[in-house]
Parts: sequence; structure tokens; C-alpha cells
Amino acid sequence: MTLEDLVIIGYLPEELLPVFTTEDLKPLLPDIIRDLDRFNPLKGGDIKKKVSKCVTFSIPKASGYRRTLSIPNPLHYIRLSNTIVNHWADISRHTESSIVSGSRLNNGGVRAIEKPNFEEFINQRIIRAVGNRYLLKIDISRFYNSIYTHSIPWALHTKSVSKSIRTRVGLFGNALDEDCRRMQDGQTMGIPVGPDTSRVISEVILAAIDKMLIEQLPGFKGIRIIDDYYLYFTSLADVEIARALIHKILKEYELELNPSKDAVSMIPEMLESQWYTELKIIRFSNIKSAQRKELISFFDRAAFYAKKHPEDSVISYAISKVRNFAIHKDNLIILQSLLLNSILLESKAIALLTEILISYHKNSYTLELVAIKHALQEFIKFHCDLNNEYEIFWALWAMKNLALKVDRSVADKLTLSRNPIVILVVLHLRNSRFISKRIDVSEWEALLTKDNLYNEYWLVAYEAKLRGWLTTADDYLETDPFFKFLKDKRVHFYKPRKTLSASRAAVFAREPSMARHEDAYDLIFSNIIRSRVRPTTSQILPDSTGFDLEF
Repeated sequence: MTLEDLVIIGYLPEELLPVFTTEDLKPLLPDIIRDLDRFNPLKGGDIKKKVSKCVTFSIPKASGYRRTLSIPNPLHYIRLSNTIVNHWADISRHTESSIVSGSRLNNGGVRAIEKPNFEEFINQRIIRAVGNRYLLKIDISRFYNSIYTHSIPWALHTKSVSKSIRTRVGLFGNALDEDCRRMQDGQTMGIPVGPDTSRVISEVILAAIDKMLIEQLPGFKGIRIIDDYYLYFTSLADVEIARALIHKILKEYELELNPSKDAVSMIPEMLESQWYTELKIIRFSNIKSAQRKELISFFDRAAFYAKKHPEDSVISYAISKVRNFAIHKDNLIILQSLLLNSILLESKAIALLTEILISYHKNSYTLELVAIKHALQEFIKFHCDLNNEYEIFWALWAMKNLALKVDRSVADKLTLSRNPIVILVVLHLRNSRFISKRIDVSEWEALLTKDNLYNEYWLVAYEAKLRGWLTTADDYLETDPFFKFLKDKRVHFYKPRKTLSASRAAVFAREPSMARHEDAYDLIFSNIIRSRVRPTTSQILPDSTGFDLEF
């Protein structure tokens, strides 16, 4: 693991727009580390010790629930990343000791930490179930948000040793603890969801829990992926013993089981839900009239199952599947209509829809832009009222890349947002004349202060000031050593010229012979999307429940 990996490809949540980037930090990391104790003092002195808050935004989950993702302040994120890299050998040795983990800390390509291998995870569930009758499926309630940072040294060095040695020099687990707290306003409860450093911290704690389970439940079979456990037993009595023991072990780390996802099922477990099995086999004809009927029928089935299983990502799967087929040019208007209607059922599919629409548009395919503008603006207005940032910034990005100007009435609603991601996207569109210059940004200009460089508005206070998208007479960037350094080096976290990579949808439209090569997408979704049944903990089910990962 390298510092460059964690900062350049492991920092920002992947759900963000591509215009958000940390690539400008890459050549500066040696200089930042050299001056880290000056920028981020550990013992006070002439410069006040700093803590910071994360920029946050929420993304939709299942059944109306949402998850909050975080973008830490770069100063404290780099400090934590540097601590992890300096002690990577010890961290890796600790996490690799788990024989239960299916989410090991392997170096990735797209991300610093590779995502779990879901195909192997399914294989291991089948293999480890052999010889047993019952599956106990459990997960930890609000895992990332519930992590007690003092438990990091407990996991690495044991609780007794950690309580006797409390300095960061004495135990590197204490350093990780302190760095996590500084990144979250000094709080001991929770770690950010989104950065790859949190994958590391979570695996450190869970590997220690795995070890205790193995020691106290000898001979049991099971596998864990992130915080989801699949444990196999020969009798219901063993299931109840295991559940009680797991509850006890989690309490030692200040964690709790999630009762709504605690389920027992008989083996063999059902590994695919009915809707996935049905939708994945559907193919589309190359004949225009037949293809149109098949598209309508396919989205009808997807809508039916999305309403029946609101806890599953049915629409996202359906859209991901459609984008890999060659769609006849005369069917694009019906396709865009089906897509725009579908995001009303599952708003998180807006990112996939954006990718498809932009790709067809860039490849000069005819879309009904008036209808798209109307649908996207209604979508934005609806989610402005709910403060749903993810849906807002992706819909705005779709409009910008389709060269659709935002109406003044919609723009005025957007100025009510206090989310830094939305603010920067709106300012970008305003600067590019896709939003009226006359909108009132006075309340956003009030965010341009030195104090806001280390709270939840740091991204606006730095980027909007540096780009001149908002103005203030106070040149506060000059008075903070770290942000002055970034300013002098022209570091940007928002790059207007960065775009989405071209979707394969348009490529397939030009080369129909490629349209059948979708195995990778089927594999991804077959392993991520599962049916979820929420029984009482004592109920025996004929199939398994799914998992809901916090990356």
C-alpha cells in the first residue's frame, strides 16, 4: 500500500461526479509529509492543534433509507493515510490472520483497496455450507457509524495493553485512533463512509472479532464480507449459542447486532432472487419493432419487481443490463422515456441514466432533449424539497452535459441548498452560463471564511474562493499554512473539464456484435443484489437474506 494509492484513488467516494478529484495532490505528497507536523501539529505549541469536519452527502439506499458518505478534510486524511502506510506490514499481518474474512485488504486498481471478490464469496458460501443444516446470517448495526475509535488499538494490541500505553508513539493503534478523531471533529464515535482508509479501519476491528469467534466457537464454518456474517451450523441449538456469543463479543467493541437483518435459514440457501433470475436471461432482438416491444416488456417486469422488492436494486440492474445492448436508433426515444420513468421508482439509478444519456448524446444520437429537460428539472425540484444531494448533483450534471440550461425557478430552489457538493456544481453551471448569473449567492459567499476551512464547508471555502466563483475581500487562504500551500501550488479538488468516460451503450450501438458481452455486469449484480426477507430471529426460512455493504 502506498500513500499515493490512498490519497489519489482511495480518498473520494466513488459515488461522486468525475469532476471531483485529488489528482493535483499527487506530486505534492512528499512535500506535505515533510511539513505535516507544521501543517498539523500533534502537541500544540505556537500553532493551535487542528481538528476538522467532513463534507457529507447522502445517497439513496433501499426502501427510502439513505446512507451518508463523507469527504474528509485533506490535511487530516493525509495524516491518517500516512499512519496507515507507515504501519501497513503490521496492519496486513493482523487482518490476514482472519480465516473468516471474504473482504481482505488487497491492493486494487480502480480503488486503493480492491472491492471484495463476489464470485469467490458465493463459491465460499456454497463450499462452507456443506455438512451443515442451518445458516445464521447477521450483520452489525450501522457499523461504520458505530465504530468506537478507541477500539482500534484494542483490536491491534488488546484492550489491556492499549489502556496501559496511551501514546501514539507507544502504540500505532493509538495513532490511528487519534487520526480518525481529528478527521471527525474530535469525536470517538464513527468513522467516515466512503474513503478507503475506513475499509482498512473496519477490517482491523473485524479481524479481531473474527479471531475471538474462532477461539470460542471451534470448528464452526462461515465467511464474512465487510460486516455481514454467514455462519453455518448443524443444529438450532448451535445457532442460538453462536448468536449469544457474537452479541457478547460485539459488546466488547461497543458494537451491536442489527436485529432486522438477523435471520436463520435452512440449507441449501437460495443464492439468487426470482427477479434477478428472470431479468438476467432476457435478451433484445436487433429487429426494430420486436426490440421496442421487448424493451417495454422488460421495463414492465423491472417495475413490477421493483415495487414488489423495494429493498433491492432492481431498476439499477435493469438499466445496467440495457446499456450493454445495441439499441436501434429509432427506439432511443422510447428507451429514454422508459429510463426517465424508472428513476422515479429508484432514484439512485440517476447516475446510470446520466451515463447512458450523455454517451448517446456525445455520439450524435437523436434524443428528445425537451422531454429530458422537463423530466430532469421535475426530478431536481422534487429532491430539492427533500435535500437529497446525490440525486440533485447527478441530474444537474446530466443537464450540463446535454447542454440543457436550468430554468430560473429551478435555480432559485437550488440556492437554498447548503450542501458543498451541490453548491460547487451550481456555481460551475452558473459560471458556464447553464444557470442564470442573477441567482442570489449571498448566503454562499458568507461561507468564505478562514474558520470554514476546517469544518463541513471546507470544500466550498477553498475551491469556490480559489476559482473566484464566489468573492470576498478577506484573503484568508493566505493565513492558513496548509491551504496557502495548496493555493500556491494551484491544487484543485474540482476540475470542470473532467467528464464521464464514454458508456459502452453507445459503443455497442455502433458495433452490435459486442452487445452480448455482458458477463461482467451479470456477475457484479448477481453477487450484490439479493432478495432480503426480514423475519423474526427465531423464524426458519427456506432462503437466505442478502447483504448491504458499506464501502
